[in-house]
Amino acid sequence: MFICIVPVTVFMYFNMYPVNWKNKKRIYGVANRSEYKGDKESAFIDVLNKTHRKQATIIMVALVIISVALFFVPTFILKTIIWTIFAFIDLFVITIPYVLGNSEMKRFKKNHGIISDNLLYADTKTSGCVHGLNIPMLVIANIIGAVILLISILADAGILPIFNSINNLYGDAHVITILTATFLFTNVLFLLIAFIVDNSKNEVISENSDINVNYNRAKKKVFADYSIAITWIDNIAALITLIVLPILHSEILILVLLGIYLAFIMIGTIVYAIKRMKLDERYEKNTDEIITDDDDYWILGMFYFNPRDKRLNIEKRVGVGYSVNLAHPVGMMISAMGILSIIASILALIWIGMMAYTPINVYTENNTIICHHLWDEYKIESSNIVEIESGELSDIKAIRTAGTGLENVAKGTFSVNGEAGCKLFLNPQSGKYIKIVTNDKTYYISDNTADETEELYRFLLSILG
Repeated sequence: MFICIVPVTVFMYFNMYPVNWKNKKRIYGVANRSEYKGDKESAFIDVLNKTHRKQATIIMVALVIISVALFFVPTFILKTIIWTIFAFIDLFVITIPYVLGNSEMKRFKKNHGIISDNLLYADTKTSGCVHGLNIPMLVIANIIGAVILLISILADAGILPIFNSINNLYGDAHVITILTATFLFTNVLFLLIAFIVDNSKNEVISENSDINVNYNRAKKKVFADYSIAITWIDNIAALITLIVLPILHSEILILVLLGIYLAFIMIGTIVYAIKRMKLDERYEKNTDEIITDDDDYWILGMFYFNPRDKRLNIEKRVGVGYSVNLAHPVGMMISAMGILSIIASILALIWIGMMAYTPINVYTENNTIICHHLWDEYKIESSNIVEIESGELSDIKAIRTAGTGLENVAKGTFSVNGEAGCKLFLNPQSGKYIKIVTNDKTYYISDNTADETEELYRFLLSILG
C-alpha cells in the first residue's frame, strides 16, 4: 500500500498545487483567463495560491509521516484495515485546500463580473478524424490474455496433464482460472476505455486546425501506449501466476508478486502522467489556447456534471487522463458503481475486523462437535467419526482453496499435505491440531491455545470411547 499511496499523494500535490499558476490552463479547477493577469488580480491569486499550497504542503508531509508510521502497526490484519481506511482519508484530505481554492476562485471570478459563456468549441475541419490507437497491438494483447485464461481453465479442469497438480491441490476452486480471468477482465476494460478515448471528441486548443490535429493525435497516442503497456503487464502477471502457483504453492509468494505487479502498474501510470504533462506544457507554451469556460459545470473543480453535454468522457481538470460526465446516463451508472464500491470496501473492512478479532470456539453438544466462529461453521456428529488424532501444526502444509486465512483464524476448504477438500477450523497461534476423519470429510480443528486444544482432544477421546 505504501508504494501506491505515497507516490499518488506526492503526484496529486505537485499537480494540484503548482508553484507558478500563470502558465497553467486552470487555477484550482477554474479556467485561467487574461483578466487574471492584471497586477491587482495577479497579486490576489498569488496570495491565494501560496496560502493553499502551504496548507497542502503541511498535509502532504503529515500524510507521508503517517504512512511511514503505519509500517509499525503490529499485526498484518490490523495493518491492512488501517492502510485501507487511510487510503480513503489520504485522497480526501489532500484535496481539501484545492476545494477551498476552487470555491475562492469562483467567488473571485463572480465578483469581477466574469460570467461563464458555457460554450463548447469544435473544430469542424478535424472533428472525429484524429486517432492514436494501435488497434492490432491492443487486440493481439487481449487475444494472448484469452489464451492464457483458456490454458488456466484446461489446467483447473485437469485436461492438461502437466498441470494436474493444480487440480489435486485446489480441488474444484478453480483458483488459477479466477486469477487469470481477473487479469483478462482488466485487459478488456482497458480495451473498451481505449476505444472510447480514441473516438472521443477532439479538444480545441487553437484556431489552427493543424495544431488541434497534432495535439489530439499525440494525446490519444500517449493514452493508447499506456493502455497497451497495462495490458501486457497484465498478460505477464497472468502467465507468471499460471507457472508459479502450481509449482511453489505459496500464498506469501502470491502476495509478493501482487506487490510487484502493483509497482509496475504504478510505474506505468507515472510514466503516462509525466508524458501527458510534458505534452500539455509544450502546447501551452507554443499555442494561443482557446479555453472552454465551463467552470460552473465542474463541482468542486473535480466532478463534471453537464446535462447539455452529450459526451461521456472528458478531460480531467485536475490530474491527467479522463473523467466522466456525471449527467450522462452511463456516467450516472459509473458513479453509482463507484459509490457502491466504496460502501462495499467499508463493509468488507468491518467484516474482516470481525473475523480477525472474534475468537473461535469449539464445544460439544448432544455428542456433536460444533465449530463456532460468528456462526456455526461445522457440526460433526460423533457417530460419523472414523478416526481422530492430534499433532503439531508445523507438521502439516495447508493451502487454501476457499475460505479465510488470517493470523488467528484459518477456516474453510484447504488442501492439507496434498489431500484436497479438507475442512479447517484452526487458530494458527495454537500450534496444535486435531484431525477428525468422518465418513465423507476430513477436518482439522483446534482451540485458541495449545493447552485448550490438548484438553479438547482428551475430551473428544473420552466421549468417543
